Amino acid sequence: MAQLDFIEKGYFEKLFGMESGYVLNFSNPKFQEFVYEKIQIDIYKKYTGLSKAKILRAIIADSDNITVGKLLLELLRYMQANDMIDESYRDTFKKCAEIGNRLIGKTAPPMTKPNTMQPKPITSMIDYGKYLSELMALTNCDDSPQSRGFAFEKYLKSIFEISGLEPRGSFKLVGEQIDGSFILHNEVYLLEAKWTNKPLDKSSLVIFNEKVSSKSSFTRGLYISYSGYSDEALSTFAIGRKISIVLMTVQELAIALSKKTEIKDLIWSKVRALAEEGNFNKLMI
Repeated sequence: MAQLDFIEKGYFEKLFGMESGYVLNFSNPKFQEFVYEKIQIDIYKKYTGLSKAKILRAIIADSDNITVGKLLLELLRYMQANDMIDESYRDTFKKCAEIGNRLIGKTAPPMTKPNTMQPKPITSMIDYGKYLSELMALTNCDDSPQSRGFAFEKYLKSIFEISGLEPRGSFKLVGEQIDGSFILHNEVYLLEAKWTNKPLDKSSLVIFNEKVSSKSSFTRGLYISYSGYSDEALSTFAIGRKISIVLMTVQELAIALSKKTEIKDLIWSKVRALAEEGNFNKLMI
């Protein structure tokens, strides 16, 4: 049984809206999928006939500290990714994050006397150092361009997942290949990732822009390039066409990781620059 006292359980009950039998905005299938992905428990085999709230209470009662702590922290990360943290619940969210970290063995910072300052944002769960090291390892590897490209796609799927962007891996449609997709602020983005030794030319951007704009009027795209983009591409790409994509480089990604900048915040800043300024290649780092 996880070591949560009555008051601590109450924090999560309040934050997750469990009084009514629900857990956040999960449907039954989505909650089953979420819990199995995070702690490998098939809730509707182990806990038949129970509401989502009762299932979560049962997991807390039946499981060890680390299992429960991991699941609770993942639920908090889900709230962050879906902009579900109302200002009135921010203190409760922070308390819940501290409890979750305690359960998995992370030491909480020492308590200080109360003050009237706004609470600081909850520390991200992303291990920026780990992802920066993995990105540098890709840069220095001697594999073929194709295998390095596949490794880069796998790396992006991993970091997008931990960032709460719900990524989908590469997939094929009739006549075209899509490197992947993700969700940011409830909008779908297509992903194109290239690891080449030369800057990408205008035709590469045009082709991806056409892929994106041919899907729907609200689909957007993110292009990430290892070697950047040619001067000709950047200066002429937007002439005479509607732009539905934003550009990023691996160098920008590395700088963001070194500064512990949230990846979704970096992407969103670029999307806003496109919408507000028509700038599809604004450097945000």
